[in-house]
Amino acid sequence: MLLAVNLSVRFNAWILAPVVLAGAAIATPYCSTHNLLALGVALHSGFALICHQRPERSFWIFGMPVAVCARCLGIYLGAAIGLGLRTSRRVAMRLLVTAAAINLLDAAAEFAGLHGNWMLARFALGLALGAAGGLVISASMHSYAESYSS
Repeated sequence: MLLAVNLSVRFNAWILAPVVLAGAAIATPYCSTHNLLALGVALHSGFALICHQRPERSFWIFGMPVAVCARCLGIYLGAAIGLGLRTSRRVAMRLLVTAAAINLLDAAAEFAGLHGNWMLARFALGLALGAAGGLVISASMHSYAESYSS
């Protein structure tokens, strides 16, 4: 079955939320190494609530790991992309299920020892999952707004 995707691009303020989260995660190493240690520790501790923060699975800048793993960083940035696109909720849900399945397959394959720590692949898969999740939210908001505007 061929999946026809009709996407349109639009900007909304919700895009800023995942961009700010990604920016804060990336800024954490800078804060920790440039006389903003309290802020760096606070950000790192905050992100610890939602990410395992394993250093070997995180990108490094300023000699320290980013506050989230590569997959979580990809999810944040992907969500910003997905929130800027619009498609039907049905298509968005199919994309979300597909992206989630591929992410689970990757995690299972790594756990089974079929491949090692492929950080760029993990980031790309997180990007796809975040974009699909953002698309679901965008499609839902659009459909909700249309149902109340008529």
